[in-house]
Order: sequence, then C-alpha cells, then structure tokens
Amino acid sequence: MEYRYTCDVKTADIWKMAMRRTYKSFVGIINLVFTVAMILLTIRFWGASSGFIRSLMIFGCILFPVIQPLATYGMSAKQLENLPKDMVLTFNDKGVLVETGGRFESIKWKNISNAIKRNNMIIVMSDDRHGYMITDRVLGKEKDLFFNYLCSKITA
Repeated sequence: MEYRYTCDVKTADIWKMAMRRTYKSFVGIINLVFTVAMILLTIRFWGASSGFIRSLMIFGCILFPVIQPLATYGMSAKQLENLPKDMVLTFNDKGVLVETGGRFESIKWKNISNAIKRNNMIIVMSDDRHGYMITDRVLGKEKDLFFNYLCSKITA
C-alpha cells in the first residue's frame, strides 16, 4: 500500500497548532487568569483612574486575547516562509520518502517516532521536535484510514 501527499500547510494551520499548544499548557492558564484579573481590575478602578492608566488597563485586557494571537499569527507566517513549498511525502512499506526541490530523503519506519492526529491535520514525527504536517485539505476522506496505516507501521 502507498500513500502520496503534497504538503499544503498554510499560516492558519501553524497558528492553530501554536494557539492550541499555548492554551493547553500552564501558560494558557496563566493567560486566562491574568485576563480575567485585568478585566475585574479595570471594572473596579475605571472611574478613579486617569486617561493614561485607563489606556494601560485596556492594553492589559486585550494583551492575551487579542495581541498575543496576532503576534503568534505573524510568527506563523514567518515560520511558513522557511518551510519548503513543494514537499511531497510518499508513505509505503519501506518508510517515508520526502521529496522537495528535486532532492530526496528516505526515512525508515523505525526512525518515525510518532503520528499525532489533530482535528485539522495529522503530524508525522520524525523525532521529538520535527515532523511533517499533512492537513485535512490534503488528506480528504482518507484521514482515518491513513492514520491507522501510520500507526500500524510505527508500532510494527
């Protein structure tokens, strides 16, 4: 059996992954607590504060729910610029063949550490920090079948 996909990663895909990672961690909890505290402090001290202090309170209220996601989106766009544009991944019984820019790399199944299924993509991890993202736009209706195939090859 062989699966062949052209990677089509968009800025929004990287952004969603980064935001999910942030808000599922301890940092996300701190962000939420800080935002709620800032809103409560703003409500409490709004009437007794000057214009400069009010602007700081508004900034504190929108720091994590507005500014941080916009900054993360910008970083995601910059990260996407460094990714190869024409990457083709072929999965077969021998392993994974990565083709980009006329260059080929073969990765055996024993070197694939994990496959992660997200709601909008599958990530094939080649080690603890590096992986290949295949979005649902590319996978289509094969997502579950392909993920089961990956799991069977990785655990074999």
